[in-house]
Amino acid sequence: MGALLAFGAGGGATAATVMAFDEAANGAAAQPRTMILDANRLRMSTAAIDFVFRGDLNKVWVLRSKNHTYFELTPGGLGQMGARMDQAMAQMKEKLAAVPEAQRKQVEAMMASHLGLGAATAPPQVAYEKAGDSRTVGDWSCAPYQVVVGGKASSEVCIAKLSDLGLSRDDLTVFASFGAFMAKMTAAMGVLRSPMSSIDYDSMTKAIGFDGFPVQTTAKLGDGGRQIVVTLKSIQRQDAPADAFDIPAGYTKIDFASMGRLLAPE
Repeated sequence: MGALLAFGAGGGATAATVMAFDEAANGAAAQPRTMILDANRLRMSTAAIDFVFRGDLNKVWVLRSKNHTYFELTPGGLGQMGARMDQAMAQMKEKLAAVPEAQRKQVEAMMASHLGLGAATAPPQVAYEKAGDSRTVGDWSCAPYQVVVGGKASSEVCIAKLSDLGLSRDDLTVFASFGAFMAKMTAAMGVLRSPMSSIDYDSMTKAIGFDGFPVQTTAKLGDGGRQIVVTLKSIQRQDAPADAFDIPAGYTKIDFASMGRLLAPE
C-alpha cells in the first residue's frame, strides 16, 4: 500500500512524524514535498521555500535553497514588520498616483489578491462547509469541505480522521502551534501563502466536529485561476535528520525589504 503508515527503526517516543506529499500546480507534474514534526519543532517544504518552526524559540525561519538566504519571523518583530510594510505601501501608492487609472486599479488588485496587501482590516471569518460525500484519497476515506474565507471560497480540503491515519492529537500539537503562529503574522501572511502553512488546525477541528487532518488540499491563489493541489502520500515514524530544524550552514539572513525577492516564484 503506497500510503502505508510505517514505523522506522528509530521508533519510540523520540521518533519524529514524517509526512510525504505531492504538490501539483495548475495540472503540472506533481513534485514531492515533506513535513517533519516532533514535540515542538516542524519543518515544511513547499515549491520554492522551506518553513522551519521552532516552538522552543517562538520563531519561524523561511529558507530558500536556491540562493541560500532566509528570513526570520518572530512575534516581537511583527510591529516593526507592519511599520515597514506601511512605509512600503505608502511609497507604492505615491508612485501609482502618476499611473493611468485603469493600470493603477489593475496593480492594486494584484497586490491585494496575490500579496495580501492593502488597508488593515479585521481577520476574515473562516467557515468550513460540507462539499459532498466522502471519497477516497490514497488509502484513506476523507470528507470534503469548502473553506470559505470572508464569504469567499478559497480552497477545498478533504479531511480524514486521525484514527484512520494512525495519528493522535499529540502528534499534531506542533502543527497546531505553527498554524496559530502563522495566523498572527497578519500582513506578512499574505506573502507567505502555502496551502499547508495557512491551516488553523484548532479552528478547523472545532468547525468540522472531529479530529482530522487534510489528506488533500486544493487551494486557489489570487483571481487568475492558479491552483495548487497538495496530496498526502505517506506517514512514517523515524528519526529526523540532525539538522532538520536548524538554519543550514552558509545561509545569509535577509531583511524585510528583501522578503519579496526571497519568496518570488521560480
